[in-house]
Amino acid sequence: MELFNGDNLNFEFENVGLVFADCIYESLDFRWISHYWNFLKSNGVFIVMTDYHSVAQMKLFLDNLPDANFVGWVIYKQEWGGVPKKGFPQKHDDILIYSKGEDFKWYGDRIQIPKVTAGTKFDKKGTGLKTPCSVFDDLGNFSTISKERIKNGEGKNIRWQKPLKLLDRLLLPFTDENDLIVDPFLGSGTTAIWAKRNNRHFKGIEIDPVTFDIAQRRLFEENTWRQN
Repeated sequence: MELFNGDNLNFEFENVGLVFADCIYESLDFRWISHYWNFLKSNGVFIVMTDYHSVAQMKLFLDNLPDANFVGWVIYKQEWGGVPKKGFPQKHDDILIYSKGEDFKWYGDRIQIPKVTAGTKFDKKGTGLKTPCSVFDDLGNFSTISKERIKNGEGKNIRWQKPLKLLDRLLLPFTDENDLIVDPFLGSGTTAIWAKRNNRHFKGIEIDPVTFDIAQRRLFEENTWRQN
């Protein structure tokens, strides 16, 4: 478990099983994608979160990477926030999932959710469960008052934080224990916390020193809590 403060283009890694990047949505500078794609091992998985600002250009870029295999395009839906005077409110993030080769890990049984048809003739397997579809509209809103929310020194919520249950949905089916996950946009350290709790190796990079300190503190508190 290692955290680094600096520009993510200045770090190199080996044998990466999964890259998870909750990146800067408005940026069309995709150099970091090529950089981290090179560290991904054969059949490793690359997951990037963005939105309407850059998803179209980003998908075209990813499609043209060496050995790129498109796995899926996920919509993470939330219903809170402001609305425009005209047009449809943008209430979701776009999540692009690729693998470096076609033989990637997949454990769909780890993320099963209840079926509407459970207990009926349409529940052919009789489990009452199914793999979630590519529109995640069942995770609820990660509101400003959620208990998970991390605040900065001024008492304000850290921007762009994501809930652990979203990481469960995205990371559990593609990784095993002791796999290496790399997060080039560490932020407040939620991916590091997830990796610690799920016995994955982890390396994360955050360029902002204040946000990096928050991530370090969270991981220290997590380690202390786990040891008690």
